Amino acid sequence: MRLRRKRGRHRRRKDRTLPLGSAVIVASAVAGVYLTASPDGASAVPTTLYVATNGSDGNTGTFKSPYRSVEKAFSAAKAGTIIEVRGGTYYPARTLRSSVSGTPRERVQLRSHGAEKVRFDGSRLGEGSSLLSLSTDYWTVSGIELRNAPGGGLVCTSCTRNVFQNLSTHGNGDTGLTLRGDRTNDNVIRNLDSYANHDDATGGQRADGIALTHGSGTGNVVTGSRLFNNSDDGLDLWMWASPVTIEHSWAFGNGRNRWHIPYFKGNGSGFQLGADRDGAPSPAHVVRSSAAWSNTKSGFDAGGNTGALRLQRTTAFDNWGKGYSLVGSQARLNRNLALSNGRGSADTGPLAVSRDNNWAPGRRATPPLVTTDPTTASNPRREDGSLPLTGFLVVMDRTEMGSPMN
Repeated sequence: MRLRRKRGRHRRRKDRTLPLGSAVIVASAVAGVYLTASPDGASAVPTTLYVATNGSDGNTGTFKSPYRSVEKAFSAAKAGTIIEVRGGTYYPARTLRSSVSGTPRERVQLRSHGAEKVRFDGSRLGEGSSLLSLSTDYWTVSGIELRNAPGGGLVCTSCTRNVFQNLSTHGNGDTGLTLRGDRTNDNVIRNLDSYANHDDATGGQRADGIALTHGSGTGNVVTGSRLFNNSDDGLDLWMWASPVTIEHSWAFGNGRNRWHIPYFKGNGSGFQLGADRDGAPSPAHVVRSSAAWSNTKSGFDAGGNTGALRLQRTTAFDNWGKGYSLVGSQARLNRNLALSNGRGSADTGPLAVSRDNNWAPGRRATPPLVTTDPTTASNPRREDGSLPLTGFLVVMDRTEMGSPMN
């Protein structure tokens, strides 16, 4: 069993909501910012707050008078607030924190302004500090690069119905993006690139691309993500008590000691599908239309999870260990493809149920692939943030086996 840092207990915050009908939308917009005013004549406040590297925290937060720091925008945020960050690199002196929640109708949004490149750099933070720490519901965070924090890139604790999309988390001293805590429900991680995260002080054993760890909550989805070159796993569901869905995602190159860390302990699975949490049923995670390649351990690993994992149309290629290491799990495997893995295609054990996988006795011949050159899988994402088009690992004929990749 791998050691994990103990997490502290976190108090559940109360949602801050605005009563319906209590605000009147003013028909005019000032500098592109719509204003709200209450019937009792309270001061108007912007629903969109702007942050810019040439701003000042003594400003009003409008487009023409932006704040200088994200911290200032967080302190003024409430349900329905949009925080737009102008292009540039921001170096916070402490972790960016918020416990202010949105509502189903009035989400809080933290996003880049248009197509401008926004970078949060944690190189000036204290030891072990993450860049962005949320304990919130109904947030959307998009279009931001989170890098170089001594701790993780983004941590969300006991949070519900958040969307994290079109983000990049890399070079951090712990996992790129972490969900943890109980009642963490219905969050979506979409189009994330999380790479080169490495925890040097602890031997590389904690820094994953994505981790859902030490918690529970249903309806969480990871989609369209690339998780690569991290010191530990691509995706890790260690001690997560509820089913998670992973789809259209790639994990590759994880577990290599690229940083020359002494006494390196990185695990190196592409998709580490958890371990049973004490006193909880084994979660039946779902992985479909995804691929794992060139990881130092297995492409897909049960990690001690004895539940009915479901893997459908996935591909494991050129991993140093097994393509699929699912011993002890009641896994259900359908139309998966394993090729050129160092220790064999699959070790599924007697409890697994397999159908139409290419390693099964009496199987059809393994279909030919367009290419086994992974170069194009590392190309820039498409304009909408989705994964790049590639012929890598794509089955050449119409056989519905393995990840469709595109």
